[in-house]
Amino acid sequence: MSRQWDALVIGAGPAGLRAASVIAESGLEVVLVDEQAFPGGQIYRHVTAPGAEERFAEAADYRDGTELVRRFRRSGAEYLPETTVWFLEQDRILASRGEEVLDLRARNVIIAVGAMERPVPFRGWTLPGVMNAGAGDILLKTAGLLPETPVVLAGSGPLLYLVASHLIRKGHPLAAVLDQTPPSNMLKAAPHLPAGLLGLPLLLRGLSMLNDVRKSGTPVYRDVSGIEAQGADRLERVSFFSKGTAHTLEGATLLYHGGVIPRTHMANALDLPHHWDARQQCWTVACDGCGRTAREGVYVAGDCSRVRGAAVAGIAGELAGLAVAERQEGIGPEEFRRRSAPLLRSLAVQTASKAFLDAWFSPRKDLYAVPDDVAVCRCENVSAADIREAVRDGLTDINEVKLRTRAGMGNCQGRTCGPALAAIAAETAGRAIPDMGRLHVRSPLRPVPLSALLRLPETK
Repeated sequence: MSRQWDALVIGAGPAGLRAASVIAESGLEVVLVDEQAFPGGQIYRHVTAPGAEERFAEAADYRDGTELVRRFRRSGAEYLPETTVWFLEQDRILASRGEEVLDLRARNVIIAVGAMERPVPFRGWTLPGVMNAGAGDILLKTAGLLPETPVVLAGSGPLLYLVASHLIRKGHPLAAVLDQTPPSNMLKAAPHLPAGLLGLPLLLRGLSMLNDVRKSGTPVYRDVSGIEAQGADRLERVSFFSKGTAHTLEGATLLYHGGVIPRTHMANALDLPHHWDARQQCWTVACDGCGRTAREGVYVAGDCSRVRGAAVAGIAGELAGLAVAERQEGIGPEEFRRRSAPLLRSLAVQTASKAFLDAWFSPRKDLYAVPDDVAVCRCENVSAADIREAVRDGLTDINEVKLRTRAGMGNCQGRTCGPALAAIAAETAGRAIPDMGRLHVRSPLRPVPLSALLRLPETK
């Protein structure tokens, strides 16, 4: 399949759905591609699948997600689910959909692939029974699956108490919540509280989650460090320190959350400019309020540029869609200004309110104090000791360390190990993380069989 579109949107979360909807509503030809079988992204995962309403722990999420999808379907935008993008250029993607290879061309590309949980290696993190907290929530939303008890939740960030609340509302008991948020973060966040109150509904939702945990009687351990997952063939125990005191809990499932960071692999593959977020310790993609990047016709929308939550991601997607519609003359400059002005004001207010949560959930300084014997890169079985040894041998760039150790050269291309690799290398070198550079990303972005390359459409 080969075709030229006015716009191509990658990702069917809040940002991608709203971007594609507004472009199609303006009379332009747009196609949205997504890896999942149903639209909704991570936050509204499989929201229109059969039985979804019963699986969603929060009625508001189900309502908001279905409204987004209804608008998208009414818009007339083309939709290609279960489609994996593995090659990306400024105006072209190659993707696999089943046995078919798609060669899609577009005058504008909007990357709206969302965020990802920050991967944090710790001793035992590869044991069966240990998974990201977000993965546990996805299993609940898509299949109604509940984790094997006893369940321990650990980490710090917006999903920790969200997932705890979802499991509690489903009547699933929790053994404990291990909160790694440093106590000093409260002082860091305090100056941002007035701005945080601009996002009062989000704060009230967070308080509701905390109240769910309190009412359930679930033990909450504060200022947690030194987490270890222990067991012979699968998880059996979780050991940790809370305020300096050692503890061990029985556990069959450990759901870990290290925070949320932008999914920047596609933007990185296009060599788009990035900024370092010192507070959240992650890279963000440089763009204006409408998602325009340094490359003409390339936009980023939603949490893949900067993590601000589902509501802001939707606004960002709408703005990117309006910018594309104006560029392709689907709407005029006056209509663009009229429709984008209130959205830009809302975006500014909600972005300002996010500063409070960013400070509250800023990562621990010892988050990547990974023991030498722990595998940081699962794909290539590269340990923390291997990374430190390479840096001590004089390597000063993250890509040099990658070439020496093969960390980040496996199937995930550093999506899982990249943040830890950079942090460990920087700490060993005595440098700031951004001074080590960013991992280079090469196509194919995802593993692709050679048979798919043989099925590429012929082009002149």
